[in-house]
Amino acid sequence: MAWIELSISVPHEYVEPISYLFDRYGKGLSTELDGKGRVLLRTYMTSGSRQRLARIEVGVKLVAAIEPIGGLEIRDLPEDEDWQNSWKSHFGILRIGKRLVIKPTWLDLDPGPDDIVIELDPGIAFGTGYHPTTDTCLQAMEQHITPGMTVLDLGTGSGILTIAAMKLGAGLVTALDIDSQAVSAARRNFRRCGISKQVRLGQGSVPHPTAGAGQFDLAVANISARGVADRCPFILTALKPGGLFIASGLLTTQKEEVAAAAEPLGFALVSEWPQEEWVTLLYRAPDSPAGAAE
Repeated sequence: MAWIELSISVPHEYVEPISYLFDRYGKGLSTELDGKGRVLLRTYMTSGSRQRLARIEVGVKLVAAIEPIGGLEIRDLPEDEDWQNSWKSHFGILRIGKRLVIKPTWLDLDPGPDDIVIELDPGIAFGTGYHPTTDTCLQAMEQHITPGMTVLDLGTGSGILTIAAMKLGAGLVTALDIDSQAVSAARRNFRRCGISKQVRLGQGSVPHPTAGAGQFDLAVANISARGVADRCPFILTALKPGGLFIASGLLTTQKEEVAAAAEPLGFALVSEWPQEEWVTLLYRAPDSPAGAAE
């Protein structure tokens, strides 16, 4: 069976609509940074999938009518090329912060004495820390997770932030994602890392039965500005008084949108980690639980 590869380079703000098209009509979705402010997206399909290809082409043209995003590239794959593994060549070993090392399972590494190695198989639909928001989330977690902490990972994806939390000393992590494929990928990675017993993995978002009131020392949500803003009251409920909240998936232009949702609840901005046009924010919950959502 002959396969084709579809790829397009788009500005960060158009990753979501193109990802939706690729994920719905293609087979798999891979992402990688493509210079400052741009992301290269890839998907695959059989060469006979004319209707699916046409729908992607129409969707790309509709987005391009709003903003020039570059052209859709279509490449015929050689019959001996395994599309399900070809995307792996675009990932390498990544060092973040002072000690964290992200290592895809298919690569070898001779770690240094202080390295905290996070080994994972991201699956074709999920990132491995290359996006600025994941990078800055990991930096924030490295600085603020202390041994024994209870952590809520909202939008866990490949599970990279949960694995990092456990490696940094967290005692228990609750990991949630609305995407069933993400939950499956995270479950495989947790088993591979031997942390399944210390992680409560579930599908959905907060409020959630596994994320009860006042359970967490720290919550991290690497989702989107709208997602963070909408979930703020429920995240506050889940946090212990004075707990920490790492909010990410945000463009720097969206800081005020998040502040408008978080600060009236009593969250106080502590630190921020800007990278390119993205930013990760660290908030502290009020010391009194009075502001929690009902």
